[in-house]
Amino acid sequence: MTETRSFWGGTVETFLHSDFEKVLGQLAVRVSLIHSGNKEQQLMAWKRELEILKGAFEMLGTDALPWGVLLEMPLQRLGRRLDAVMTIGGTITVVEFKVGARSFSSSDVQQVEDYALCLRDFHAGSRGRSIVPIVCAEHAPPVDLPRSIHVLENVSPVLRCNASGLASCLDIIRQFDNEAAQQAWETFDASTYNPTPSIVDAARHVYAGHAVAEIGRADATAELLESAANRLKEIAIQAKREGSRRICFVSGTPGSGKTMLGLDLVFPGGTGRVAGEPAALLSGNRPLVHVLREALAEDAAERGITKREARRQVHQGLQNLLDYLKEHSQGEAPPEHVLVFDEAQRAWDAKVGKKILGRERSEPALFLDILNRMPWACLVCLVGPGQEINRGEGGLALWGQALEEAAQTGNRWVVHAGTDAIYGGEYVGDGILSGVQGQNNTVHLVEETHLHLTAGLRSYRTPSHGQWVAALLKGRIEEAAKIARRMDTPPAVITRDLSTLKAWLRERCRGKQRVGLLASSGAVRLLADGIPPSPRSNELDQVAHWFLKPSGDYRSSNALEVPLSEFVCQGLEIDYAGICWGGDLIWTGGWQARGMRAPRWQVVRQEDARIYCLNTYRVLLTRARAGLAVYVPAGSESDSTRPPQQFDSVAKVLISAGCSML
Repeated sequence: MTETRSFWGGTVETFLHSDFEKVLGQLAVRVSLIHSGNKEQQLMAWKRELEILKGAFEMLGTDALPWGVLLEMPLQRLGRRLDAVMTIGGTITVVEFKVGARSFSSSDVQQVEDYALCLRDFHAGSRGRSIVPIVCAEHAPPVDLPRSIHVLENVSPVLRCNASGLASCLDIIRQFDNEAAQQAWETFDASTYNPTPSIVDAARHVYAGHAVAEIGRADATAELLESAANRLKEIAIQAKREGSRRICFVSGTPGSGKTMLGLDLVFPGGTGRVAGEPAALLSGNRPLVHVLREALAEDAAERGITKREARRQVHQGLQNLLDYLKEHSQGEAPPEHVLVFDEAQRAWDAKVGKKILGRERSEPALFLDILNRMPWACLVCLVGPGQEINRGEGGLALWGQALEEAAQTGNRWVVHAGTDAIYGGEYVGDGILSGVQGQNNTVHLVEETHLHLTAGLRSYRTPSHGQWVAALLKGRIEEAAKIARRMDTPPAVITRDLSTLKAWLRERCRGKQRVGLLASSGAVRLLADGIPPSPRSNELDQVAHWFLKPSGDYRSSNALEVPLSEFVCQGLEIDYAGICWGGDLIWTGGWQARGMRAPRWQVVRQEDARIYCLNTYRVLLTRARAGLAVYVPAGSESDSTRPPQQFDSVAKVLISAGCSML
């Protein structure tokens, strides 16, 4: 038989005529190459699974013979495998066997549901097809099956059956799609699987020792990430070898993998080491740092490392940026020669430096002052677009100014950056050179094509979502509508009813996917609609619980009780987001930013403050990985802060930009 991705593949007819001892041998050989464990127990489980499948297929008769059967289908390069997958006409069926089980646990149901969702989102052969997950608990009591299959976004609810009921499950699926052409199992088996992990999952994988190339994708996007990761390591090693100071600017669209690259530089090959030296990722985003620290500590504890030791290791590699500056602005040089500065475009200017640290120096200047005390250094700056939401955030021009000043005092840095970061562009705003007053040669620039990432990984079902958000917030509604028309699904759905928004989100809270509410910190009148304020950026445990606690825990995002604001969700993400639109951004022929000056709204006149408001909604609109819904309140005629016509205008312009009513 031709080698397959799955451990065994063929039609039902081939399966029924196979020597099961040979099938077991083939499965055993394949698993021994990648996995060590109790092989005898595994063989016994496989033998029983084969017997259950054979009995079901024989009961179904000749109609089942053309179906495809794949056993132990690997779902990604990290070792995840599906017990059995069947192509039944044009429908995909995933079966998770629980040999010897007498009941259906919620974890079993979530597991197979998650498999089905992963196939839908990341497997080329499953794209656009209906997928039906099944849990087969061998000795469980009989379960009443639905009369027909109903799918939501191509995935049906999980069917439950015991060994003798599997045939009935498969027969319902056959009837559901009895006119579709039979999909060839060979084509399905050979299809690519390109998962896109969330930032939390990516951090867990990198911390566990997996390189960027092993996290799951096998396409051009993965090649770009791997090239960038390798180039950054080369530059760090070169800086150490030559005793030079180098600064790298990694730019790209929101959710393009920049933070993943930073984590990859910090954690592989032993905690916090690259070029044989300590390394750390610094972020001024306290919620992001805290959530990642807690996630990594939990993951390490599950792998046998004590939480105390895990937290010590993680705190070394993930540090708060302001704490770093306070500790090292004066005195001894820090131990880390390699640093990653997350969201470097949000660096603050000298006025903020005077206010926070008592020194009238910009954040880039302070950083270079610290690293200039070291014999060599490599600073990696991660740069994203339109994320500035605080006053004093000066963009890449501040870095140009600091680099020019350092060069004039004899501390010259070699700058590695893409064209956009150097000269300015759509995804970075003004470039480094916009802050350089003298001749360009005062700053040593090396253009690096590998350091600009163009593929959006976060919105994996609508990769052009970031472009749509950019056009929408620029007020280019027809341009946004054109982008939306090229998408497979609308960029967002709109509702005027909060309970409808929550129902839409709950329907999609399946498997391990997370849903949650988001709202602008300036949308203070949402309280009148029963929407409480977000936790503050210093209430870190609440934020970590929101992102990490499972369904059933009222502190979880899935409970849909508390929204997060831009200040505590920036840099993080969920699968399905429900944005609660506030009165701080309304449409009056263009976007009008407002601030509450009780008891009324006041129009924001200052341009920088207006940009911060737009960026607030840019952050909120780009947090979702799989789908986005927007709740636009109905307003109230009796409340001057919530006139219905203002919200009607917002809903109308969102529809004009390509959204659809729910």
